[in-house]
Amino acid sequence: MNLIFRLIRVVILSLLRPRLYPLDPSSLQFRAWPLDLDINVHMTNSRYFALMDLGRTELIVRNGIAKQVFKHKWQPVVSGTTMRFKRAIKPFQKFSLETRALYWDDKGFYLEQRFVAKGKTLALGVVKAVFVGPQGIIPPEEVCRRVGADQTSPIMPDWLSGWPDMESAIEARLAI
Repeated sequence: MNLIFRLIRVVILSLLRPRLYPLDPSSLQFRAWPLDLDINVHMTNSRYFALMDLGRTELIVRNGIAKQVFKHKWQPVVSGTTMRFKRAIKPFQKFSLETRALYWDDKGFYLEQRFVAKGKTLALGVVKAVFVGPQGIIPPEEVCRRVGADQTSPIMPDWLSGWPDMESAIEARLAI
């Protein structure tokens, strides 16, 4: 985590904000600072992913999963992500990062993370996240149960239906 001061701010504010339930979205406000920029003088692509880490951190603190992470020695891990950049984030521009769970299956949680300014989407990322404990990957149903959310997953959105095929193809390439 190369954004230590932003991380500290996010954690403190997350502890003070109202609790979220698993399907509630979260929103963080940011500004693009000079150290966020690349040689093209817009936010560098790696910074989007670092800020997305903060969005997921805020989500798990506010929905109670962070307590379970510490209690059971789990680690939140990103196992896959895809990103689409639409509009550049300029120096000193204010924007928000909206994070929400789309659905989950027996392998992980699928999250949407959207960068927005003035009502327009600037970039959109989809993340598959898992929790890993001493015995391996924790089933999403167990994570939900431990935070008192005994609900079933929403159905995978139609627009995301190609994700499992893409994941399988990439997984096969890793074996080469």
